[in-house]
Amino acid sequence: MINKELKKSNLNTICVKCSSNNTIISLVTPEGSIVTTLSSGHLKYKGSRKGTQTASQQVIYYFGEKVLELGYDRFVVKIKGIGKGRSSVIKELKKSGLSLIKVIDATPIPYNGCRAAKGKK
Repeated sequence: MINKELKKSNLNTICVKCSSNNTIISLVTPEGSIVTTLSSGHLKYKGSRKGTQTASQQVIYYFGEKVLELGYDRFVVKIKGIGKGRSSVIKELKKSGLSLIKVIDATPIPYNGCRAAKGKK
């Protein structure tokens, strides 16, 4: 249902994936093609420093500047994951000068999921 609404709206989508090890952010057109992508590794963060909150803040801020240079201005933001940079995504995107129309949480939630591990003896 969410994807049908986004296709009708003709707005570009910013997809943010915040994992515990990295933050990946990309710009997607209404047709579904990726325009640009940026992650913590692109900014020379290596190893465990990629998962920090400062790394994700810098990734999001530089991404906002890069997107403004390309000439895009209005967006729908889709956030996925439970990483450390998740809390600062919207704040940093607004700080970089982008206008956000809608924010969608697309974190997958398991409905009973996989079987739990066997207990220790």
